[in-house]
Amino acid sequence: MAKKSKEKKKKAPKRQERRFIAQASTSRMLVMGLGALGALLLGAGLYAYAYGKSFEGDEKWKAVPSYLIAAGAVIMGVTIWLGTSSESPIRVGDPGIAVEKGETRRMPWWAVKQISFEGGSLALVISGKDEAGSDWTFKVPLKSHPEAIGWIVTEAEARIPKKLDIEDAMLEKLPTAAQHAGQLLDLEPLQVVGKRCAVTGKTIAYEPDARVCTRCERVYLKKSVPKKCKCGASLMHLKAGAEEEEDEEDFEDDRPADWDSDLKPKSNKGKRADEQADVGEEAEG
Repeated sequence: MAKKSKEKKKKAPKRQERRFIAQASTSRMLVMGLGALGALLLGAGLYAYAYGKSFEGDEKWKAVPSYLIAAGAVIMGVTIWLGTSSESPIRVGDPGIAVEKGETRRMPWWAVKQISFEGGSLALVISGKDEAGSDWTFKVPLKSHPEAIGWIVTEAEARIPKKLDIEDAMLEKLPTAAQHAGQLLDLEPLQVVGKRCAVTGKTIAYEPDARVCTRCERVYLKKSVPKKCKCGASLMHLKAGAEEEEDEEDFEDDRPADWDSDLKPKSNKGKRADEQADVGEEAEG
């Protein structure tokens, strides 16, 4: 049993998610142009201040290097401001959709109520509940998070297609999930202890008693696994595994007391042979 459980843990797929940093809504060419200009002014001002001799003779031009450095610093500051976004990073993966705003707040796939697209604000609207069970609705802007939107839609189509409320015409216009987009992160296995069974509502106190849907990460007690998860995924393999474990437990518990070290019961015929051998030994004596 121990070997089997270790093999299952080794074969279990890794939990992963992608982290997306918000993109600036300003034109990239403008940001690059301002950055180049700021760097040029800073370089010219520093060179003129340290090595330029032509500005020392005239009092009018003596302050030019300082002006160049100040102008370059201001332009670089504007470049950084335009090149960054105030939107929070977004995470998308096996655990669900998360927003990094101070602390990471996550909405599991099984807790998503609806995913729609708002044409007015050009943003993906996601509503449901967070991991703590609190109602939560947030938006993912298309301008600042095009890659994240592509992955959210792709994952939702595979995991919770019934919750995706976006017309086909709009889906075709949204970004697709780029293979190398975002930062791929490996996660720890799902902590099931303390979670409630989706069927019975009972708290899971022992990890081996839990079964997890690989599509939406909804948690079940092994004795209450349904044939099909609410997300639509088949759970027959989890249900069959739970039944096999129960049979093995019953097999060990109901084992007769007269089993030998090889776990094979001695038949009545074997017992009679042993008794006859003992009688023969006594007669010879």
